[in-house]
Amino acid sequence: MLILLGLVGCSSIETAFDVPADLRTFKRIYVQSSQNDSSHLDELIANELKRLGYDASAGVRTMMPDDNQLIVLYESQWSWDFHSYLSQLDVTVRDVRTEKQIGHGRIFHAGFTTKTPEQMVAGVLAPMFGPKKPGKPAATK
Repeated sequence: MLILLGLVGCSSIETAFDVPADLRTFKRIYVQSSQNDSSHLDELIANELKRLGYDASAGVRTMMPDDNQLIVLYESQWSWDFHSYLSQLDVTVRDVRTEKQIGHGRIFHAGFTTKTPEQMVAGVLAPMFGPKKPGKPAATK
């Protein structure tokens, strides 16, 4: 399993790939809405995936199109320090056919200087779905 850690100020990003798959080879992704999410993170995640070049949509599991290849699940933690902010976002990627988890990402940010939910979403998705960096090996087990 490959684990990448990035530390910037008071935040950290961790991504893990559970199988030797390059998530960039998939095109159709569905973000399953979380019942506890009143901040519409599902839409933010789908919009970021679209920005990265994927055919992405979000909603409840029963509304997932039949031709989707991956499903993205997420959990969020919000904190309060004179204002509410997203302090942790966990993203799990599963193969739609097999339900097997093939990737996981987590971003954590302490509240000294807060990041927007959009920045947190972009920070956790970029290592998994963003363009390959020159000279970086493909994610392997």
